[in-house]
Amino acid sequence: MTHSRLNKVSQSIKLALCIGTASTAALFPAAVNAQEEQAAKASDVEVIQVSGIRASQRENLNNKRFSDSIVDSITAEDIGKFPDKNVAESLSRVTGVAVSREFGEGEKVSIRGAGPSLNRTLLNGQSVASADWFILDPSTRSFNYTLLPSSLVRSLDVYKSPQASIDEGSIGGTVILRTRRPLEMDANTLSLSIEGQYSDASGKTDPQLSGTYSWKNENETFGALISLVSQDRTLERQGLEILGWRKNTAANGDEFRLPSHIGIPTFDQKRERRTGFVSLQYAPTADLDMTLNILKSKMDSDNKNSNLLVRPNDMAQEIYDNATSKPNGNILASSAEDGWLGYNFINRVSQTQTQSVDLDVNYSTETYKVHGQIGTTKADGGTLRETSWEYTAVSDFDYDLTGTPTINTAVDGSDPSKFAAGWIWGGRRPTEDQESYGQLDLEVPIDAGPFQTFKTGAKYRQSENSITNRTVNSWHGPDTMIGNEDLAANYLSYIFAQCPTLADCGLTDGARDVDVLADGTLANQVVQNRDTMESIAFDGLNNVPADYAYHLALAEQFKIKENILALYAQGDFSGDNYRGNIGLRYVSTKQTSGGWEFSNDSSGLLTLNKDWLTPSSLEWAEVDNDYNEFLPSLNVAFNLDEDTILRVGAARVMARQNWQDISASETYGSLNQAEPTGVRNNPMLKPVIANQFDISYEWYYSDSSLLSATYFFKDIMSLRTSSIFVEPRFNQETNEYVDVEFTQPGDGLGGSINGIELNWQHDFGGYGVQANYTYTDAQSDQLRDENVAGSALFDGTSRNMMNLTGFYEDDTFSARLMYNYRSEWYKGLHFNGDELWNDAYGQWDASATINLTETISVNLEAVNITDEEVREYNTDKDRLMSLYDNGRRFVVGVHLNF
Repeated sequence: MTHSRLNKVSQSIKLALCIGTASTAALFPAAVNAQEEQAAKASDVEVIQVSGIRASQRENLNNKRFSDSIVDSITAEDIGKFPDKNVAESLSRVTGVAVSREFGEGEKVSIRGAGPSLNRTLLNGQSVASADWFILDPSTRSFNYTLLPSSLVRSLDVYKSPQASIDEGSIGGTVILRTRRPLEMDANTLSLSIEGQYSDASGKTDPQLSGTYSWKNENETFGALISLVSQDRTLERQGLEILGWRKNTAANGDEFRLPSHIGIPTFDQKRERRTGFVSLQYAPTADLDMTLNILKSKMDSDNKNSNLLVRPNDMAQEIYDNATSKPNGNILASSAEDGWLGYNFINRVSQTQTQSVDLDVNYSTETYKVHGQIGTTKADGGTLRETSWEYTAVSDFDYDLTGTPTINTAVDGSDPSKFAAGWIWGGRRPTEDQESYGQLDLEVPIDAGPFQTFKTGAKYRQSENSITNRTVNSWHGPDTMIGNEDLAANYLSYIFAQCPTLADCGLTDGARDVDVLADGTLANQVVQNRDTMESIAFDGLNNVPADYAYHLALAEQFKIKENILALYAQGDFSGDNYRGNIGLRYVSTKQTSGGWEFSNDSSGLLTLNKDWLTPSSLEWAEVDNDYNEFLPSLNVAFNLDEDTILRVGAARVMARQNWQDISASETYGSLNQAEPTGVRNNPMLKPVIANQFDISYEWYYSDSSLLSATYFFKDIMSLRTSSIFVEPRFNQETNEYVDVEFTQPGDGLGGSINGIELNWQHDFGGYGVQANYTYTDAQSDQLRDENVAGSALFDGTSRNMMNLTGFYEDDTFSARLMYNYRSEWYKGLHFNGDELWNDAYGQWDASATINLTETISVNLEAVNITDEEVREYNTDKDRLMSLYDNGRRFVVGVHLNF
């Protein structure tokens, strides 16, 4: 069956490529003059005057209509008036594009069934380095849109069918963001925005400020633009978490699954994002143009997390015997006596920052055009300091995860005196991502049958992604009480001798009922005193200075170097009622993945500041993984009549694996539970390769109205599979080795993604509607085995997605009401090795603008109006993983444009 489908796809692509290369008059009508064709296109573009929603939509359709490939565009109607505060939110309105909203704000995008790591986002045609702040986020190739304020973006294009001249690296599509250039704007253009954003989950209102100024000289040969953005957000997220579903066997031989941990967490974070962008443009002659863009964005995201948990998996047989609901072997409701009840208080100092310097040079004559671009981008971030405290109690408990979850405990979680000392841990996990690049393109007009333009070029990229300073702290190590040995054996013992319960040492600051999407007494909790916990851990207690050992976590260190050389040739053609391009891109990739090889006699740790843990053997080892690919592509647009276009595209595409997946590293969950699990990565993973075919029908029945339908098919050569193995790891708390079941990704059989996109946009004159729907069917050639995590699954694929937008606009008032929906999707492996799915999610948003004068306007926005919850589960919808409530957000602001 696989062979048959591959033959069909190959035949389709070969046929499409034959059509593109057959440049004789028998297959194509006579070519029109290249200069006349380009002038006609330019004339069509120039008539658009962007001044509002409807005009912006006309420009979007104009860009789509005159493109040679299958492209969707979004443009800003004015400086600072992008449709959403976050570019990812705007992308979610595009047909076939889905967005993840982990903390209530769009972060990563999936396109046409391909997950975030299988798509690329380029800023002015180049990569932007990205480093996530969250300690549990793996290092991926997906772009984190929280780093890029939408006010910096002039327009974006989503290329769904590739061209040889555009960077490879996408299975689903490539997003190209474009910033403004000063010579394209009026001299002394000034835009200011002052806004307040209210988050109902935290009850806080935060300021958001932005300003842009653009200047150019009288001769319009030199210009400068500067844009500054300051955005704060007080984020609070409450919910319910299950940290894994463990497999067990009862005394009678029955197999069953039950939760490892059930907790009621609260997450509080203060985000402070500061972004600066400078663009300098110099055009001394009509032939030469040079633009220097400098971007720097930083987001501080200090956060604290409290979680009160029970551990059913510690008492598996009792839970099984007392179960009151166990559909398909899942213990959804049960009870136990004398179980573990514990608080985890996790405080983290986190940040992420990125910077880019890019020089873009264009030189054109009547006989050729040369484009050159060089630059560098670097990001660093992660968790820079963590301290986590645990206090525990013994308590009867019961839980019921059917319907609205309910968890009850005999011990009152709001009474700190009931919880005794447990453990303290911490550390840091900084991440780095960087790339330097150089690109040279040549464009030559030609007269060869239908071919008008020949393009060729080369690009070299040198990248590095690493975690080389992941450390963990131990307050119980030797030599931590020098001069105070008579008080305690180590500093951890001293802390807990002075603070034997949560009620001591000012560790808590009152009690609260956590407003969660669950019932029961587990929501009765204390409020942690973060400042006190951090002071005791890092400064000292009762004039006894704090001391702790810090170690390299050897298994989590890695460094990946990647060198990429790309060469391409592309021919653009047109004739009576058709146009397009055909090309070939050659890509050579050389990867070196390094990590530590070590003996396990030091529990995988290397103590840096004390004479404690040192493995008897330790060596940095590197593995090379090189591959070359030829990527042909063809795009043809046929003008069936004045208003309708038929597009056909065929290509071979590739996407490189996530950084974390090809690293020599591993992660695993808590070792205090029965049968802990984890993930080990694989430096020898091959890239994802696919042959794809697209056909699209577009009817532009007015200058701002469209009806279109697109069919897409992707035949994927290889998908990830998984293997399972068990190895022991040392548990510092119990001072013993524990067997961990690891899942490791590998190269498996391929599969296919095919689907249909339907898009309708209509302007009724003063008001209008946009509606689109995407159906995606993803099938793997691998056999689905639920005992092998991740087998035969596609990351980020929702079968059904839809968007609906209604808008109204007149000279003084405009408004949008928007609904975005996607059905459930697989999110990849949880850090503990479980499959993680997100349930179907739909969200209503609204925005309005009141033009007080020609230069002053007031804007209103509402995000997640109906306060939708995020629900995650482990493969079976009965196996709940999390319920989160991110709350609603409301924005009121004033814009001034001069």
